[in-house]
Amino acid sequence: MSQQNEFKRGWAVLLGAFIGTGVGLASMVYYSSGIWIRPWQQEFGWTRAEMAFQTSIAVVVMMLLAPLVGRLIDRYGLRRVTAICLLGYGSFLAVFPFMNGSLMVLYALSFGYAIFGVGTTGIAFTRAVNAFFIKNRGLALGICLTSTGVVAYAMPRFMTPYVAEHGWRAGYWVMFAIVMVCVPIVYLLLRDGPDEDDPASLAQAQKGMRFAEAIRTVTFWKVASIFLLISTAILGLIPAFIPLLQDAGLSPQEAGSLGAILGLSILVSRLFIGFIIDRIFAPYVAAVAFAFVGLGCLALGVGGIDYAVLAAIALGFAVGAEVDLIGYFTARYFGMANYGSIYGLQYSIFIFGAAIGPVYTGYIWDVTGNYDLSLIIAAALMVPVIIIALTLPAFDNE
Repeated sequence: MSQQNEFKRGWAVLLGAFIGTGVGLASMVYYSSGIWIRPWQQEFGWTRAEMAFQTSIAVVVMMLLAPLVGRLIDRYGLRRVTAICLLGYGSFLAVFPFMNGSLMVLYALSFGYAIFGVGTTGIAFTRAVNAFFIKNRGLALGICLTSTGVVAYAMPRFMTPYVAEHGWRAGYWVMFAIVMVCVPIVYLLLRDGPDEDDPASLAQAQKGMRFAEAIRTVTFWKVASIFLLISTAILGLIPAFIPLLQDAGLSPQEAGSLGAILGLSILVSRLFIGFIIDRIFAPYVAAVAFAFVGLGCLALGVGGIDYAVLAAIALGFAVGAEVDLIGYFTARYFGMANYGSIYGLQYSIFIFGAAIGPVYTGYIWDVTGNYDLSLIIAAALMVPVIIIALTLPAFDNE
């Protein structure tokens, strides 16, 4: 099937996956998390490590449930599982404005929305894209996941000054409304797989390893190791980026503008990397991309705020590459027959690092008053990422 025909056949699914990814927990909530740190610190007196523990709770819940949700999607279908998850997670957002300063309430709400939020991540939406796109899989995944770049740009750029003027509670009401509007749109656009009159795509959808077979391969654990290291290094720095800039003396508007550069970097890098990995061996692309990420983190950690733009672009590249490559590697190395289950475990391992990163990043700030050491650690962790990526095997011919 030609490139034109693939996009003609799958544009609606791609649009539905684009919207769903953008409003999901791992996108909209994650890229807005830095906006609430200073307002919550001022109103409730919480430390940054205490607030970071909220993210860790959500991540641990998602880590434990990701393989299960992948199996549910494989068994009961993408549309139903995703719609229920979007509704549940969105409903929890409407409860956040009623918080009164109890950390236990914050943690309970984070636990609740994570139960549903795991079904609003790449587990669901990359599966849809991989099922409909073969020759242009990387580009299609890149297009789908650029929605996180749009959100990562829009949230700091517009929500930061909005919250400064109207308060953090108003910001949560806006997010709740966005999710509720998007639920029926996503449900109508998504499909679980290609039509029966497309035998080539159906054959691809049925091809692949069993779950038990995949997890016994060295390749599975190499891929898992790469993304565990990346998430541990980077995912604590993303929500810390705006407060880092404000700590350096920038205004909310200035910090939001630099945060928006990070979002634009995610958007551009997802399209660029998605386009390139259809043409150049993906592990080589990953090695180069994460070498740049390490340099950007090291520059900000050692050189200071003058390198904030470079760091924003580098962090955007890290986030822009990670979920695209998890989905791409899963489909190329292990096939689509049990994609949800296999991707679910890969994602579970990936977000384990997201449980570690925010806590040690917040702790480092509480002890030192800055994030310099976190940035240097992130740069160091890119070294084993590059080495492992360069040892990945060739893809089987499709």
